[in-house]
Amino acid sequence: MDTKIKQGPKIAEITGKVVGLLEPLSSEDRQRVINASLTLLGETSIAGRPTSEPPGATNQTGGRTGKPDPTLSGLPPKAMNWMKQNGLTTVQIEDVFHIASDGAPIIASLVPGKGKKQQTYNAYVLLGVSRLLATGDATFDDKAARAACEELGCYDNANHAAYMTKKGNVLAGSKDSGWKLTAPGLKRGADLVRELTKEG
Repeated sequence: MDTKIKQGPKIAEITGKVVGLLEPLSSEDRQRVINASLTLLGETSIAGRPTSEPPGATNQTGGRTGKPDPTLSGLPPKAMNWMKQNGLTTVQIEDVFHIASDGAPIIASLVPGKGKKQQTYNAYVLLGVSRLLATGDATFDDKAARAACEELGCYDNANHAAYMTKKGNVLAGSKDSGWKLTAPGLKRGADLVRELTKEG
């Protein structure tokens, strides 16, 4: 009984602080921050879906009944096939990428991996998945990949070039010609989405 009485004011106090931090942001950015925070805590997004998604919304891979999700139903066929082959849901995709008419930028606030070398490879893979979701082609240039590494906090200027000489089999291409995810790279991308959205 006493525990409940003590918890009430604490929750109210935290809620007030969170609202104060979110207030200056746009509605879209608020949702990104909330979902990214829940992901970091090992939780799913609110009610198991992004707050912008109406209750019951789904698409062919969403798993819930109700009206189709108009956002993800417009994904390129190759992206839809990739999701289906890897058993990925709408909720998982929208927790890691912001699906919009002009692209699918990464909204995850971190990149998995032990050390910056592995995180760099994973950032490149996530960018390839981002392009797959946006265009149906997992091809991207090195400049965009380096920018993604910077945004995700894993860019190591002194060692980046050396890292990319030992990229393994997840990427094909080069700094000059651009990169493309291989079949193992696409599988790795699905694994990263699952890792970023797994429940604690």
